[in-house]
Amino acid sequence: MTNIKHLLQKYEKPTSAERTSNEYTHKQKMEKTRKNKHLILDELLNEIPFKITETQEQQIRRWIDLFNDTWKEFHRQASNETIILALIFIQHKQANPKIRTYEYSITTKYDLTDRKFEVIQNNLIFQLMRHTPLTYTLSKKYDHEILNKKGY
Repeated sequence: MTNIKHLLQKYEKPTSAERTSNEYTHKQKMEKTRKNKHLILDELLNEIPFKITETQEQQIRRWIDLFNDTWKEFHRQASNETIILALIFIQHKQANPKIRTYEYSITTKYDLTDRKFEVIQNNLIFQLMRHTPLTYTLSKKYDHEILNKKGY
């Protein structure tokens, strides 16, 4: 009997080959939270009293994937449901600028106040500015060959 206990103790411990690095564990945890946020989005899309288009939904999914690592920078005290609901309202407000978030009962259910909505919206703008590369386009009003010759 003691031999079996000894063998169980021996093989319960992970060997050096079975151990994972902290980086791998962090990566797995981030992937798990990303999938969880997509599930929350699916649930919220079924609960909202309005419909958003497929492209708007895809944009929200891209934001979830893009900002998964820095998710709490949107609002430190808001839950994942509140942040995702704010992203849905941002997309809905882009199509219908006259809507007011406080008119919907779902916002009180998930504690999305106007102040939280504004903070999340502003932080989304700043995060998009950090991640989106600037593209320079040449203007059509000037003759660029002349400007280049003069050193402008």
